[in-house]
Amino acid sequence: MKRLRESRPLRLGAIIGSIALLGSTAACGSSADTTSSTAAAGSSTKKVDSIAALVPKSIADKGTLTIAAATYPPAVIESATGGDPTGWDISNVQQIAAVMGLKVKIKIVPFNGIIAGLQAARYDGATGEIYATDERTETVTFVTNHESSDALMVPAGSKITSAGSETDLCGHTVAALLGSAEAKLASGLVGKCKSAGKDPITVKTFDSQASVNLALRGGRVEAAVSSASQIAYVMSQAKNQFSLIDLPWAPSYKTGLVLGRNADTAKFAKAIQAATDHLIENGELQKTLDEFNAGKGLIKKAEILPASAG
Repeated sequence: MKRLRESRPLRLGAIIGSIALLGSTAACGSSADTTSSTAAAGSSTKKVDSIAALVPKSIADKGTLTIAAATYPPAVIESATGGDPTGWDISNVQQIAAVMGLKVKIKIVPFNGIIAGLQAARYDGATGEIYATDERTETVTFVTNHESSDALMVPAGSKITSAGSETDLCGHTVAALLGSAEAKLASGLVGKCKSAGKDPITVKTFDSQASVNLALRGGRVEAAVSSASQIAYVMSQAKNQFSLIDLPWAPSYKTGLVLGRNADTAKFAKAIQAATDHLIENGELQKTLDEFNAGKGLIKKAEILPASAG
């Protein structure tokens, strides 16, 4: 993202959205590997030969995609029992791979290291509701599959009841994920509060979304900026503890599978684009979003960003 600039960790051990579990399960710095030979459980996704033929030989010969992901429910959900990660972005990348005739290995890693890992060719791609910002598309390539927007999460009964303008958050302490688009958005409010002659906003960043949520729950911050879907997920797990406040001035972002750049990226991106469009057209992507994300965020066609990368 949630949104990438680059960081969201790690092994949480339990579903990060469940506030009651966060304190005992967050353990920064570790990672996990999970290999999936098919699409998500219960999916009928099949290989499409015409799309598989688009996959570069270097990828096809490997047979397995190594995909980095940072825990960020409901896009990426780690199992409390150490099982395979789930979530709409995990399911979607598994389905994309299945269409291309490939397997998937998911590596749960800190969000802040994803872009660097792609640039160093440690992963074939990355997923997890990663925002396609102008800054990111200068160095990596996105194949979009979803659209997202930011919102504000506050404790139930908070004095913050609306944020119709950017300066409504002046004088408050706001949390965001380190390296994320939300952190950049919140930091941009510092100058706006000063220009408006209002009390300063304090922005605190944390290494994981778990830590962001825990800081809010513990009263160390008054609000947290995150994707609306992540907030909705937390609220569904922690009944009546938090409220969502819309940010009408915050931009919407396209999200998608992210690729490091090499000689095969342009060709591979087109294969992923074709697979994503196939899943949009046959309704599989909508089913995935219905299951994990209240059906929200479907796009009409996959795009390669920047366009020049395709």
